[in-house]
Amino acid sequence: MASIIEGFEYDLFISYRQNDNKYDGWVTEFVTKLTQELEAVMKDKVSIYFDTNPKDGILETHQVDQTITTKLKSLIFLPIISQTYCDTKSFAWNNEFLAYRNEADNDKIGRNVLLTNGNTASRIFPVKIHNIESDDVRLLEKELSGMMRSIDFIYHSAGVNRPLRAKDDDLIESNHQVLYRNQINKVANAVKDIIQGIKAFNSGKIPNTTITEAPNQDNKSISTTAPESIRVTVIQDFKPTIYLAWTSADLKAKREEMALILQKAGFNVVPNFDCPADDDIFKEKALEELKNCNGSLHVISGEFGRRFELDDETSFPQFQLEQAMELSRDETNEFHTFVWSVPAEGFAIKPAQQAFINGIRNNITKNMMFSNAAGPMQLVDDMRSVLKKKEVTELDTKDTDIFFIFSQQDESEAQRITDIISTEYPVESLNILPDGEEEYREMSRQQIPKSKLAVVYFKYAADWALPFIKQIWKQVGGASSPTPLMLVGDSDPPSNLARTFKAPKVVSTIVPNDNVPEEVKKVFIKVIKI
Repeated sequence: MASIIEGFEYDLFISYRQNDNKYDGWVTEFVTKLTQELEAVMKDKVSIYFDTNPKDGILETHQVDQTITTKLKSLIFLPIISQTYCDTKSFAWNNEFLAYRNEADNDKIGRNVLLTNGNTASRIFPVKIHNIESDDVRLLEKELSGMMRSIDFIYHSAGVNRPLRAKDDDLIESNHQVLYRNQINKVANAVKDIIQGIKAFNSGKIPNTTITEAPNQDNKSISTTAPESIRVTVIQDFKPTIYLAWTSADLKAKREEMALILQKAGFNVVPNFDCPADDDIFKEKALEELKNCNGSLHVISGEFGRRFELDDETSFPQFQLEQAMELSRDETNEFHTFVWSVPAEGFAIKPAQQAFINGIRNNITKNMMFSNAAGPMQLVDDMRSVLKKKEVTELDTKDTDIFFIFSQQDESEAQRITDIISTEYPVESLNILPDGEEEYREMSRQQIPKSKLAVVYFKYAADWALPFIKQIWKQVGGASSPTPLMLVGDSDPPSNLARTFKAPKVVSTIVPNDNVPEEVKKVFIKVIKI
C-alpha cells in the first residue's frame, strides 16, 4: 500500500533489532496494536513497513539490499530504542537510522515538520523500550543534533528493565503505573499530528506562525450575535509559562500527562524534550528554560532519580527544585514553585528521597506550594489562581437582567431565543468561539455577578456546555454565588436528555427548542421573587 503523500513508499517505517522481537514478539505486538489505534484515530489508511523476515536482508544481515533505499522513503521513521539498538556496528543503526536521517535532511519535507498547532516535530520519532546507558543517549543526541523526545514503553519495578507489555495493564500495582494502552494512543496521536503537518506542507497550507505586533491597546472586542449595544469587551488572556521539571524515570509518563493537562488549562509548558544525558548540558538547559518561566512544577515520587556523576548526593530533580526555589526567594520577581508529591501506593520511599522530601517540607519559602493531592486537577486549579490572578483586568461589564451564553455551534438557535427574550428583559449575550474559551471564561466570571440570571444554552454543543457551566459555577462562588445559573438544553438531539447539572444555585432543564424562551423567562421570574 502506497503512502498518503505522493512520492513516498510508506507512511511509517519501523526500525528495530531482531533480538528485541525474539523473546516474546514485543515489536510484532506493538505494530499490531499501533495499526489498530491508527485506524481508530485517523481517517486515512496508514501504510507501515515492518519487516518480520530476518532473511529479507533489511535488518540484521550485512548484505544491503538495494530495496532498502526505496523502503526508507517513508514519512516517519520510528526506531525501537532498546539496550542494543545504539550499536554503531549494527545494520539497523547504519543502514536504517543514519540512512533515514540523511535522507530526511535532504528530501523536500526536511527532518522537522511544522505541525498544524504551530509546534514542530521530528520525523524521526523514537519509541524507547529500555532504560539505556548514558553513552547511548549521548550518541542519539549527537546524531539527532539535539535533545531526544521519545514515548516510553518501559516497565518500572525495582531491579527490572524490560519493555512494557499490553497484558501489564491487567495488573495495576501503583497509582502512577504507565499503561500500555495510553502509550499506544500517544504514539498514534503523534503520528497523526506529524502526518497532518506534512499534508499541510505538501498542499501549501503551512500553518501561519508569523508573529504580528499587536496595536497599542489594552483590550479587544469579542464578536457576539447580539446587537452592538450589548457586546462585552475582554482582554486577551495571559498564558503563564511553566517549567515542568524532568522527573525520575518512573514518573516520565505522568509528566507527559501533566504537560497536556497544563496546556489545556491555559499554560505554556517547557521543556518539550527528554532530559539530556550529559550532566553539564542538563544544567545548561534547565537554567536556560527556568529563567524564561513564571513558575515551575516538580512532580516527585519515592524514587530519588538520576544522580550526577561527580556529585552522587544530588539528583537531577533535586537540582531543578533548588534552582527554582532560588528564583522564588528573589524579591525582584514573582516566580512561583509548586511541588507535587505522588508516592506510589505499596512502594517504599527511598531513604535519600525521604530526606529530600523532608527537606522540602521544612523549607517552604515565599511563593512556594507543596501538595500531596491524589489527582492533578486541584493542583492545576491552585496554580491557575496563583499565576493568573495578577493578570486579571476589570472588563467592560454591565448590569443586566439575563446573561445568555452559548457556543458558536448553536448560534442561529441562540439568536432566535435571545431575540424573543429581549423583547421583555434586558439581555447580554456571549457567543463563545472555539479558539478563545479561556478569554470568554474570564468574561463570564466578571459579567455573571452583574446579572440577575446567567443562562448557558446548548443544542449541538452539549460537550462544551456541561464542562463550561461546572467550571463557571465554581469560579463565581458555587453555592455562594450571588447570581443563579441556568443550564438549558434543546431536547433534540435526544442524547441531550442526559446532559444535566445538579448543584446549589443551578437550575438544569431540557426542553423543546420552541419552549426555551418561555422556560428562561419562567426561571427569571422565580429569581426576581426570591
